[in-house]
Amino acid sequence: MQVLNFLISEVFVQAPIFLGLIALIGLIMQQRKTVDVIEGTAKTIVGILILNAGIDVFLSSLLPLTSLLTKSFGVEGVLPDCFGPFGLVMKTLAREVSLVFILAFATHLLLVRILPFKGAKNVFLTGHIMLFESAWFVLAIRSTMHLQGAALIAAAAVFTGALWTLLPAIARPFTRELTGDEYTLGHLNSLAVVIGDRVGRFFKDSPKSDELNLPGFLSVFTDYTVLLSFLMPLMYMIIGLIAGAGAVGPLTGGQNWVIWLILSGLKFAAGVGIVLFGVRTFLAAIIPAFEGISKRLLPGARAALDCPVFYPFAPVGSMIGFVADFAGSVLVTLLLILFKSPLVVFPGPIFFFFDGALAGVFGDRVGGWKGAAAAGFLAGVLVQVGAVLLIGFQPELRGSGLMFSGPDMVLLLPLFYVFRLIGGALGLA
Repeated sequence: MQVLNFLISEVFVQAPIFLGLIALIGLIMQQRKTVDVIEGTAKTIVGILILNAGIDVFLSSLLPLTSLLTKSFGVEGVLPDCFGPFGLVMKTLAREVSLVFILAFATHLLLVRILPFKGAKNVFLTGHIMLFESAWFVLAIRSTMHLQGAALIAAAAVFTGALWTLLPAIARPFTRELTGDEYTLGHLNSLAVVIGDRVGRFFKDSPKSDELNLPGFLSVFTDYTVLLSFLMPLMYMIIGLIAGAGAVGPLTGGQNWVIWLILSGLKFAAGVGIVLFGVRTFLAAIIPAFEGISKRLLPGARAALDCPVFYPFAPVGSMIGFVADFAGSVLVTLLLILFKSPLVVFPGPIFFFFDGALAGVFGDRVGGWKGAAAAGFLAGVLVQVGAVLLIGFQPELRGSGLMFSGPDMVLLLPLFYVFRLIGGALGLA
């Protein structure tokens, strides 16, 4: 068990090491020269490290917004997330989650190998999301079918492995045009891709975000770095002014609260720039390397990768989706407060960047900047409303102030209700 835990926590979940090994194996299978193997492996690892460093930068500036929003609304509630809830689950169910992770990955690879459908031949490679989904299925099956031990592990592994096969297959028809079918999405946000594409079609006459002809000095905002450098400090200032200096002060470490808000917004812009540079470095190395695995072990398979690999296709569109997702999330929170809901769901900053930005990319692709805005807004609403419906399937997290959520978890809601019916019918409840 110690070896298993080491492999999961120190290899599979550590994206630089896991994807570096994938690149190494793929290049060796292609019988590349030693210098090419070293270069491709190193660039894969460094690219993902740069990407993760950028994520760390913007998250460090984004997460304090949660505290400010809580104080602005003046109520207690629950925050949809994945990282925090996963940590709580691992305190009590680490063995089950670890075994599910390994068995589900074996199930997934088997399905990719034997299924005859081209669209299903995608290898899910976003390690941390795979672990989150393993934990989520353990929670959902425990709370609905009330299984324990080997039965719980087996059931969760089968459904999780099937999910890793299904989600990239849902996204692939929509990602194909952007990527040339070289890779697809491996995340909890396949539904955000669908939303972006379908909602964007209502705005076919809208110019794409990178084609906007803004008058005069406003033309500088067609550059996503400039746009973010202006937009994010403004957003921070608005939220900070609503919360008040007294709420912002404890977060600043003694710095002037206005300057802190401005710098936090600029820090976010810098983080996104780092992410996009890391994405370009990573993709240039991993795609040629994965061809070796695809040809030898899993013929026709494509890599299913994390959300940020799609942002360079529409950097401004992704940021429009980000802001619109924020607006949709805040609206739902305000409505829950207004109608005195017993559960108030706060906007989850993680989802602004991963769900909203991704929906914005695909909304922009078919519906221009208006499609990006509409798709991001709807994605924000979906996550918040979905959180209200999902909370009943994760009783272990009740009272923690945290919960799992995400577009694709909402997609699975009917399945969880079926689990509950089965549990009741078998007398397991």
